[in-house]
Amino acid sequence: MESLKPALIKALIVLIPSYSVAFLTEKMVFVIPMLAASGIVAAGITFTESRSVNRRVDEDEDGDVSRVDSSEASSGLDATDVGSSAS
Repeated sequence: MESLKPALIKALIVLIPSYSVAFLTEKMVFVIPMLAASGIVAAGITFTESRSVNRRVDEDEDGDVSRVDSSEASSGLDATDVGSSAS
């Protein structure tokens, strides 16, 4: 239920202004911009106090930070596989 609460708050931020504009103006030309604006506001809201983010960096034995090249990680090949896969 805790993870559902932020989603409901964001939905209400979008729906209440949109339905209010639709009811008061009865024109779609005003509802669509209100829907877009309230969607941007709802997307910008974060709930950081409920969940803390712990970021860790793995270190090698000599204290160097280990890094993975993005092209190697995405292809699934390491340096020994490159030469054998070209033939």
